Amino acid sequence: MLHLLERLLTFKPNTVDHGGLEGLNYTRFRFGHEFGLDLDGIFVDRGSKCAVLFIHGNKHNLTRFREHYQLFVESNLSFMAFDYPGYGQSKGAPSEQLLYVSARAAYAHVTRELGYAEQRIAVYGCSLGGAVALELLQERAAACLVTESTFTCSWEMAQYLYPYLPIWRLFPNRFRNDLRVRSLRVPLLMLHGGADRVVPCSMGLALHSSASTCRKFITVPEANHVNSLLTGGRTVKEQIASFIRHHVAEPDLPGD
Repeated sequence: MLHLLERLLTFKPNTVDHGGLEGLNYTRFRFGHEFGLDLDGIFVDRGSKCAVLFIHGNKHNLTRFREHYQLFVESNLSFMAFDYPGYGQSKGAPSEQLLYVSARAAYAHVTRELGYAEQRIAVYGCSLGGAVALELLQERAAACLVTESTFTCSWEMAQYLYPYLPIWRLFPNRFRNDLRVRSLRVPLLMLHGGADRVVPCSMGLALHSSASTCRKFITVPEANHVNSLLTGGRTVKEQIASFIRHHVAEPDLPGD
């Protein structure tokens, strides 16, 4: 019963088409079979020698993130996005470990099938996707990591969101971003909304202070949990694009 409740509080699979792919020239494909998964993914080829691996959070699916996709397109960055088991058109049911395996399968697709070298890959994780990205980069290499609205660990999130529900003490302490960020070895950019009521900005700052790698923190004062790019506008998007361009070291990208 506790396992079921924990899963319901953590994962919120969504199969609705949110329209975020409209106007994109993308390729859609199935992947992950060698990892025992049947996942849905998209790839937008901008002709660049580098690519962004985009990892979304615990809600919605890959059709939700129009602002992020526009950022990559406008920055002339090729990118891949995918859905976890049970999300969108991906088969199965989500769990912490299957989210991690899904990211490894996506990384394998970017490197093996799409042919991008490790130093040409930027990883971008939103909210829970930031946790998945941090786990991925414990053993995989990349040029850099961008996280958005990412939390410290599951216990602190449960305490914050459900302070009057003491059963959080019985849950396993999962998604240990507070520990993984200390061993991260790639440059890190963290983005957080100052008005985020789902994951407070203080959690992002705590992660930032714990990171042992080269790092930068951007606060968007009026943004909530999901609209930092929209609220921050061109200024924030240019900072993210500049960070990625600098670390993927591709001199022919616009703006270098």
